[in-house]
Amino acid sequence: MKNYKTAAKAALKPTVTSPSSTPAWTSPAPATPVAKAPAAAIPAAPIHTTPVHAAPLPPAPVPAASAALTTIDVKLDVGFGNALFLRGQGAAGLTWERGLPLVCVDAHTWRWSGMVKAPIKFKVLINDKIWSAGNDLTIAPGQKLELAPAFA
Repeated sequence: MKNYKTAAKAALKPTVTSPSSTPAWTSPAPATPVAKAPAAAIPAAPIHTTPVHAAPLPPAPVPAASAALTTIDVKLDVGFGNALFLRGQGAAGLTWERGLPLVCVDAHTWRWSGMVKAPIKFKVLINDKIWSAGNDLTIAPGQKLELAPAFA
């Protein structure tokens, strides 16, 4: 009759597989790394960009007239503490009811400039109260105008 306990103990004993006497149940040697193929060599799955139920596109907007830089230089010494303004129509923010301030460039030059799509009709005012003499002035988009208005 065979003893089952002795057979079980014999099955658990380590077996020597190399001259270094390493037991068989130790972790195996690391596997040789597998070289990966370059990413470009792997074909990509096709991507479908067309929707199944595409809505019709809205009509393209009609291009507006291109805006051009328009500059008005006023050559006038208005004295310390005073400023020049523009009132008129044809540019963003320009109205006949309230003036836009000009920027003081030096002691005798005041400037307004902006991107304009249509001609501007305007007048120059001191402190947004005293109107320049004469008729309204006009400037086309893209022009640079230098003027010396008179005040009554």
